[in-house]
Formats: sequence, C-alpha cells, structure tokens
Amino acid sequence: MKKTRQLSAVKYSRISMPVTLVLLDLCFLAAHVFFLIFFRIQGVPEMFCFNFFSIAVYAGMLPCIVKAPDHVLLFSTVTMLEVLAHAGAATLFIGWPSGFPLFIICCAPFPFFLPYKRDIVAYLAELLIMAEFIALRIITASADGVVYTDLPDSTLRRLFMYNGIVSFWMIIVFSTIYKRSKQFDRLKLKAKNESLSMLAKIDPLSQLFNRRAMVDFLKQIEQHAKESGVEYALAMADLDDFKHVNDTYGHSAGDTVITAIAGIMTEEVPSEGYVCRWGGEELLFAVPEAGADKGREIAERIRKRLSERSFTSAEGEEFSVTITFGVCGCDGSIPYERYLSIADKYLYYGKKLGKNRVVCESDYLPEE
Repeated sequence: MKKTRQLSAVKYSRISMPVTLVLLDLCFLAAHVFFLIFFRIQGVPEMFCFNFFSIAVYAGMLPCIVKAPDHVLLFSTVTMLEVLAHAGAATLFIGWPSGFPLFIICCAPFPFFLPYKRDIVAYLAELLIMAEFIALRIITASADGVVYTDLPDSTLRRLFMYNGIVSFWMIIVFSTIYKRSKQFDRLKLKAKNESLSMLAKIDPLSQLFNRRAMVDFLKQIEQHAKESGVEYALAMADLDDFKHVNDTYGHSAGDTVITAIAGIMTEEVPSEGYVCRWGGEELLFAVPEAGADKGREIAERIRKRLSERSFTSAEGEEFSVTITFGVCGCDGSIPYERYLSIADKYLYYGKKLGKNRVVCESDYLPEE
C-alpha cells in the first residue's frame, strides 16, 4: 500500500562525496611519498623532512574525512595551504626551474571556488598567493637565493615536467571538489524539499496520506481509468461510534484506535493502492485496476481484523471498535467527486443497517 512514498536519499550519480575526498586525499598522499623519495635521493634534507610533515597532514585527514565528509571547506583549505607552503619551500631550496611555482599558480583561482562566509576571505587569500609568487620570484632570481644549486639540469627538467603534470591534475582535483560540493548541496536541498513536501501530504497521527494528497492521487487514478478503460475501486470508511470512544475512554484511546486502523489498512491495501485519513474518523482507500468486488474483499478483511481486535484504555478498561465501509467501482465516466458521494451514500446506508459492515451497489436499496 502506498502509505507514503520513499524519500529520495542524497545519492550521487557516480561517486559519493566521502569517497571523492578520500581518493583525492590518497592522491596527495602518494604525491608526497614520491617527493619524500626524490628529496632523499637528491640530498635535500629540509624538503625530505617537510614531506614527512605533509604526509602526516594527509594521513591525519583521512579519518576526519570519513567521520565528517560534509566539511569540504575545511579539507580544501588545509590542502590549499599545504600545497602553497610546500611549493614555496621547494622553490626556495632547489630553485624556480624546478616547476614548483606552477603549484602556486594552480591555487590562485580556488579561493573563489570555496564557500567562505565572507567574500573578502577569498580576495585576501588571493593577495597572499600573489604575494608569495612574486616574493619567490624575486628571491630566486639569482643563484644566491637558492639553497641547493647543484642539481643537474636534466633532473630539473624532469622535475619540471612532473610538476607540470601534477599541476594540471591539481586543477582537476580542486574543480572536482568544487563540483562535488555543489552537487552535494543541491541534492541535500532537493532531499529537504522532498521531505517538506512529503510532510505536507502526511497526516501526523495516522501517518497516512492526508486529504489534499489523496485528491491528487484520485485525479491520477481517474485519468488512468479513462485512458485504460479499467475500473478502480474506491472505499469510504467511518469508525462506528467513535465519539463514544473519545468521550468514554479519552482522546488518547481514540488516537490509539486511529493508529491501529491505519496500520491494518496499510497492510491490507495492495501496494498499488492509496490510503488516506479523509478527516476525523473517516478513512478512504483507492486501488487502481480493481473493481468493486476487489474493493469489497479488501474492505471485508479490514473490517474483520478491526472487529476482532480489543483495546485497553488508560484506566485499564477493555473496549472494541468496528468500522463501516461504502465501496464502489469507478470507470472514470463521471468525476471522482461523484464516486466519493456514491461511496459515502453506501457508507451511511450501512450505518442505518446496523454498522460494522461493507456496503456495495448490490447491497444498496434506495428508499422509495
């Protein structure tokens, strides 16, 4: 029974945000393992130690990403700061031709991609990046500004090529983070809107569809019946002597009864059908591609199950409740509102006959 429609979860078309961040973090981790080995071989102990620090940063972020994948801004900012610090230090130690300044250029646009609360933060970050780039160029303009100048030109050329490739990869990395973050935000907003929309359609006590939602479904079912030429079953129900239950045993007992009948109807109405709390103690169900006989069969099962069930009030008093149904088959030849009136007429005819029964067209004998 279509009591409620399942809300769409925040899903991703390819890879989820946590997995994306973990993969990116592992890529940065691998890059620094390479630099660790490279600087060890080339005899640059300062950068060898620096890469130990960088590896620790990315290794430490892994569990944080798993626990809090929503903190994209924090992870992106830490990554950008580490890249700028590493690129600046490497340029000072082995020179401009190594290609490490390319990383600084790559970082330039990304403060504007990140969702800082104040726009001024992005502009300040941009100024700092620009200042670092200019300062490094001035310092390393002469050999005196570089600590290690004895690296072979062939090594520097290969390192430049490697850093150039990694720089392009970094652009893809930051762009991916930005894209995934925006997608994540859109999907969260969509899920929230769906949740709010669903709440507007659900009766809070019974957790069945409310009247407004049911009207929309009836219009859809009616249109389907017109196009297919196949009947749908419509049943109006009313709990017998419900006011007596509330007055005698209290409104909490009445709420228990409403919850119970909602559960029974949810279980008995087929998955393609709809159930709603029409108002107060009135309930309604509709099943596409099912005639009056099928509707009567469903209603009888519901009626029987409720009549066999006993309830206990807050004071420990036991009581039972019955329900009366009016059921009709609808072929879409007249508006659904007319069918609702017909089902309601059958329902109250059943009340006159003694309640606790299901009334269809074959049972109805209009008064002369």
